[in-house]
Amino acid sequence: MRKIVIILLLIIVTGKVIAQRDTIYINKNWKFLADKTAVGFTQNWYNQALIGPAIVSIPHTWNIEKSNELHYGWGWYQNGVNIPKSWKTKNIVLQFGAVNHTAIIYVNGHKVKEHIGDGFNKFSIQLQDYLNYGKQNIITVACNNNYGTKKVPYSNSFDWPNDGGIIRPVSIIVSDKPAIAYLHLESNLQLENKMGNLKLKVGFANPSNIKLQISITEENQPTRKRVYSKTITPIWEHNEAVANIQIPQINPWHFDVPNLYKVEVIVVHKNKKTDKVTANTGFKKINFDKGQCYLNGEPVRLMGVEWTAGSNPNYGLAEPASEIIRHASLMKEVNCVFSRVHFQQDDVFYDFCNRNGILVQEEIPLWGPETPPGNDTVESIAFQQLREMISNHYNHPSIMAWGVGNELSGRNLKMKQTIKKYIDTARKLDPNRFINYVSNTLNDSYYNNPKFVKDAADYGDHIMMNEYGGSWWNVPTEKVSDYLDSVHMSYPDKPFFISEFGLCEPNFKGGDERRRKDLLDHMRIYESKPYVAGAIYFDLTDYRTHYPGTEDIGKFRRRIHGVYDMYGNPKPSMKLLQTLSSPIEINDFKNQQNKTVITLQGSIGLPQYTVKGYAFYISSDTSNYKTGKRYDIPTLLPGELFQFEIDNDTKQGSILSIYRPNGYLVNQKIIDRQ
Repeated sequence: MRKIVIILLLIIVTGKVIAQRDTIYINKNWKFLADKTAVGFTQNWYNQALIGPAIVSIPHTWNIEKSNELHYGWGWYQNGVNIPKSWKTKNIVLQFGAVNHTAIIYVNGHKVKEHIGDGFNKFSIQLQDYLNYGKQNIITVACNNNYGTKKVPYSNSFDWPNDGGIIRPVSIIVSDKPAIAYLHLESNLQLENKMGNLKLKVGFANPSNIKLQISITEENQPTRKRVYSKTITPIWEHNEAVANIQIPQINPWHFDVPNLYKVEVIVVHKNKKTDKVTANTGFKKINFDKGQCYLNGEPVRLMGVEWTAGSNPNYGLAEPASEIIRHASLMKEVNCVFSRVHFQQDDVFYDFCNRNGILVQEEIPLWGPETPPGNDTVESIAFQQLREMISNHYNHPSIMAWGVGNELSGRNLKMKQTIKKYIDTARKLDPNRFINYVSNTLNDSYYNNPKFVKDAADYGDHIMMNEYGGSWWNVPTEKVSDYLDSVHMSYPDKPFFISEFGLCEPNFKGGDERRRKDLLDHMRIYESKPYVAGAIYFDLTDYRTHYPGTEDIGKFRRRIHGVYDMYGNPKPSMKLLQTLSSPIEINDFKNQQNKTVITLQGSIGLPQYTVKGYAFYISSDTSNYKTGKRYDIPTLLPGELFQFEIDNDTKQGSILSIYRPNGYLVNQKIIDRQ
């Protein structure tokens, strides 16, 4: 296999037609050795072949291997790559999707990069000055996943698996010079005339006299129209080549119709094309007015679920693209249009959300009250993570907000000051998105504080509140309604979102039956509060963690917190969450002679938004509900009714299944013809 990879490299660079940019993945035949006695540095493993290694493929984590399940320390990876002589004049970048949590990178024995305490951000290294051209070059990676204090999340203050390794793909990116360091797209929608405004910001390591050949094409739409094509001379702002483009009659991005546009940028220098980068964008407008959320001018109340990556013990955090997509698809199966992630995810996840319609708040993994405020090391790493996260994922239209932390003792004065610094920095890095902190300490009266002091969540653009009345909190479920009202009265001008709610067993006894009751009780409360703009159920699956919670050990230790198990198998609560998260309610069946009259209604609770382009099928085939007759549902506003008649012919089937325009099941019910 290794010979095949090297041959492919040579074919790419010696062929007659050379692309402006080539990405070569180097994920096979890595040597791996766990350093359980931490002798790798003293024995110079970075400058010699690893002795007695295992051969692994990337993504990889040693914490799903029986012999290494409980190893938290150093692990070493090594691979050899032939670099052709013809690359001497090229721009060459080595890119890691993520290494959890600390990585020290060596090329031919020379240290070229330290990426400290950041296990989930993508990072890159300029390689030109470290390579032996025309020869094999040895890449060595020392990585560490100990519960140290020089990382974010701090020490053991996080509730997900502590899987060490090169957990996401590795690639070499080759182009001519000048080369693009990054492409940032700022897209905005003018509702009054459907004009798309796009600002391109192209970063270069060494700015020079260049032109940009720009092409914009409909990406995942029924047509593939090219809506813009032009070669321009950009203006320069702070070492960025900038272009402002207007596109008339844009097709907006919406979670039910997630229209994307592919932007291709080619660098032209002295009449030569030197580099090419493509990225997708979408045009939408999200704003708030008096606490009400609007998407493209339409009032919406959002509902979704969070998935904690690394839940499947067969993969851990080293999930292949297929596993990420499988879990993201499960999110859509429970009607998710709104989510958040506690730590930075692979590009594959955001691309899925872009194409399938999930709005996301992405967060740096500052988590838990154990995180010390004002700690210079933690703050330095957190700020670096914030910069890399925003730069890496700047273009994804699915990302509606950035988060700077979760449950960090938001009433502690020193921590409040720290959180405000993160929020202020994020606003400078991306002034076009919302910035938030997620809190669980928003109500004074329940924390015996006689003097009102606002929580750090108030610094954010909207309130994001984790709510666990009746379980983790000492607030009983029957008092949650009053609790929410008191929080809203304390922050009356802020849009209000429930950022987490759910039930964890066996911490709280009662199994999935109690989970269903808890879900019903909390949704009933949220739906009665017009100021609740959205809610996120936690969690999609039972998920692996280092925290004690069950009697399981090693890679099987988990939180039983999901509507699916660790492997993605549904529990009964999954169908309940799907039904409660549906924007269409199946209200009534009435039998009239040889007909059954069925009444559908646009949801007036949570979620709440206009449904357009939906359809339903009547079928008896449980393996494919779309085998039956299709009926189109007219556009329904929240609260609007739609009635239709079907023949009482049992051959037609008795399962009613409603689908979104992008093909996901919305709601389902057995028709009663009695």
